[in-house]
Amino acid sequence: MEIKLYDWPRAYGAPLASATFRQQLSDFCVDEELRFEPSGEGAHHLLLIEKRNINTDIVCHKLRRFAEVNPTDIGYAGKKDRFAIARQWFSVQLPLLKEIDWTEFNDDEVTVLKMTRHDKKLRIGAVKQNHFKITLRVISFKEGSDKNSLEQRIAQIQQHGFANYYGEQRFGRNGDNLARGVDLLLANKKLKNRNLQGLLFSAVRSFLFNEVVAKRIEAGQFTELLDGDYVQLDGSESGFTVQDLSQELPRFTAKDIHPTAPMPGRGRSQVLAQAAEFENEVLEPFQPIIDALERKGLNGERRAIRVFPQNVILQWQNENTLELSFSLPKGAFATSLLRELFELNIDKPDTFND
Repeated sequence: MEIKLYDWPRAYGAPLASATFRQQLSDFCVDEELRFEPSGEGAHHLLLIEKRNINTDIVCHKLRRFAEVNPTDIGYAGKKDRFAIARQWFSVQLPLLKEIDWTEFNDDEVTVLKMTRHDKKLRIGAVKQNHFKITLRVISFKEGSDKNSLEQRIAQIQQHGFANYYGEQRFGRNGDNLARGVDLLLANKKLKNRNLQGLLFSAVRSFLFNEVVAKRIEAGQFTELLDGDYVQLDGSESGFTVQDLSQELPRFTAKDIHPTAPMPGRGRSQVLAQAAEFENEVLEPFQPIIDALERKGLNGERRAIRVFPQNVILQWQNENTLELSFSLPKGAFATSLLRELFELNIDKPDTFND
């Protein structure tokens, strides 16, 4: 079985303009906000590091060598893109009495902006939200569209959300991780490198999630709540199955709850009625892959299908250059918002993936 990436349908129609993306390193800036306040004490040095044109794994390697610690002593809350100016937190576990001058860690690629202490290692998922500042250049509006159209599209997104697709970087360069993951699953093989295997399986599950979201958009049901939907509470991974559609519609409209789509794996399906019928129909062609995921022991998960950007600010630098700032919750991709607005021409495709 062969599955390939394609141009997922957009929630609100075709892009309004073309734009050049990532022409310069400073065109993509992201600041990570943790979901907790550091305790200020403990064995874990908590570092806010600005990284430039370097991926998160390499920063971890540099930290390990500099601090002379084991890989398991390093923690981070989430990976950030390579070709960007990204400010993110890392933790380094050291003996309580050991002191390090972290300014000596600084070089052309990394700068320690802040250091504090914490009593726990930083774990994946400890991000509350990410704050983006993105510069889009050489913007050319399509026929019938203009700056007012762009503002109207953004207002539409703020009212109904944008499709919470996994971005292309999730699937590896040219979708290689997706293809390798499918081959590995259907051949019922294992890799010695468990981290790589997890990455490949994650690409497959992300594709299946995107496929359900795409078909929901095509069915005209992206901005609707379905009977039997499994919904997540806003800002939480907790949720419930919709039993009474009329009762939950006001909460859906108020953005208190969000429909979800599956990251397939083991466990009982959490959707019922109309939502279950819809998902089963979409995923039926991929059942051999889903069966293989279950055999590998991966547990099924759910992810919200819509995201609402916060703190959206548009600043035109000139007639065809826009600085767009916004905040997204953890796990949401900035490129998934941008593609609802623009047809993106990425200047640095070889450095797009972390």
